[in-house]
Amino acid sequence: MPVTHTNKGAFVRTYGQKFGTVSAKTSNYTVTNGDSGSVFTNQAATAAVVFTLPAQESGLWYIFFNVEVQNITVAADTADTMATFNDIAADNVAFSTTNEKVGSGFLVFSDGTNWIAACLAAPAATLTVGT
Repeated sequence: MPVTHTNKGAFVRTYGQKFGTVSAKTSNYTVTNGDSGSVFTNQAATAAVVFTLPAQESGLWYIFFNVEVQNITVAADTADTMATFNDIAADNVAFSTTNEKVGSGFLVFSDGTNWIAACLAAPAATLTVGT
């Protein structure tokens, strides 16, 4: 499905599904429930950026995308509440391997009990899972 950009900074799929705004963060950021549906990048960051998720609530979702040669980490607010590649009790996910950061990201959503982190990795990027 094609994606078009509106003049309000939000993305709208051609069938009308609205995405939240795209927001660049250059330092650690605590994500809010109100940010649900937003896309976060680390554009212009000169150091690692950690995104801390809010408490799990069914239907919350976010996209995090690395566009700088800096580490990007997405951390659950509570230990052992994130399911991701090969781990059902992770604390966080990150792209931190040299030369494998830019172009990788995560789609993270909640089922009300856990966070589910789907890797949106560039080819051959290494996903780091913290437990």
